[in-house]
Amino acid sequence: MERWSRDDSCSIGEDYDEKIKIMLMGDSDVGKTSLLKKYCENEFSNSYITTVGIDFKIQYLTINNKKIKLQIWDTAGEERYRIVAKNYLNSSDGFLILYDITRRESFDNVNNWIEQIVDVAENHSYCIIVGNKYDLKDGRQVNVNEGKELAKKNKYEFFETSAKDGYNIKEVFESLTRKIMNKLESSKTPRRTTISLSTKTHKKKINNNCC
Repeated sequence: MERWSRDDSCSIGEDYDEKIKIMLMGDSDVGKTSLLKKYCENEFSNSYITTVGIDFKIQYLTINNKKIKLQIWDTAGEERYRIVAKNYLNSSDGFLILYDITRRESFDNVNNWIEQIVDVAENHSYCIIVGNKYDLKDGRQVNVNEGKELAKKNKYEFFETSAKDGYNIKEVFESLTRKIMNKLESSKTPRRTTISLSTKTHKKKINNNCC
């Protein structure tokens, strides 16, 4: 699996075979934004900045000789922003639900996020539960078996990650993308053909504001 350089993401003549939309969900301060920045920009900051509403970044992959454009949405965890996030759920192809392994409450709330996805999203089966902040494992409040059992119960995959040192970050996104691509290929119904000039122009304007 190959990741393209970020310089490609804002080119007017961008070309790809599939566009896949992934949403990051979970409580505030579980590391959603940090995980996304580590994956897309290979950057990490110890300072915490709350996501206001919803934001996204673009990344490109090649899977099975198919060029994939990942549109990854980062949602705010605060209750007042959850209605905003719901508006994007049904158009998403897959989900990452994060919790902080050092905060029991964030793990206990994973079921609430699962319920929200199942209630609204058609593609709710394409989900991975992620125990983040593995670099702080010495202070963990949630053991790895608890995370695995919760994922197994819901027929999801499970990973522990660290946005700080990059542990399993690439693997999480690639695993979810591959599952979604396998579904699309098995359906044999391409969702995208050519891009019109007007669409290209519109995409360029959006991408200039992201990565």
